[in-house]
Amino acid sequence: MLQLPPHLINRKERRARDARRGRMGEQRYNALVVELARVIRLAFQAGATGSLWGLEGPLRAGIRSDLCLQGWGWSAADLMAREVLEDAFRKAGAMIRPTWNEGQPEWTIEAGTLIERTRCARCGKELPETRHKFCSDLCASAMHMRVRRIKEANEETALDMAVRNL
Repeated sequence: MLQLPPHLINRKERRARDARRGRMGEQRYNALVVELARVIRLAFQAGATGSLWGLEGPLRAGIRSDLCLQGWGWSAADLMAREVLEDAFRKAGAMIRPTWNEGQPEWTIEAGTLIERTRCARCGKELPETRHKFCSDLCASAMHMRVRRIKEANEETALDMAVRNL
């Protein structure tokens, strides 16, 4: 039978213990913060993200997933992922969080000018020459209603709407 080397057994036991406590060891936490801050800065400098906040969603989901696979409960893993990312963004120099509108795909305003569109912001059809964002009044109305519903929703409903893409 194959047996793990002692250093891997200790690591596995330590991670299981951390999971039971619902906490992460200080060294592990600090190392994760430093590595995430490095990744965040590199992605932004390489132009892979439009802001330092561009990887927040995927990083939070990835950290949470890894912690859940190590035995953490979903809520504890999500809280820890949020805490780790808060420190990582602070370390990366991301001090001011973008507004909700700035984080939406339909908001493409940079330095006061619109980025030229060739496709409808709602359905993706090619834009007629007379239109700048939506292919029709129907698409414009539907998108504005969707955004209004999300803004007016409570947190739980807004998350459900975003996930289901209503």
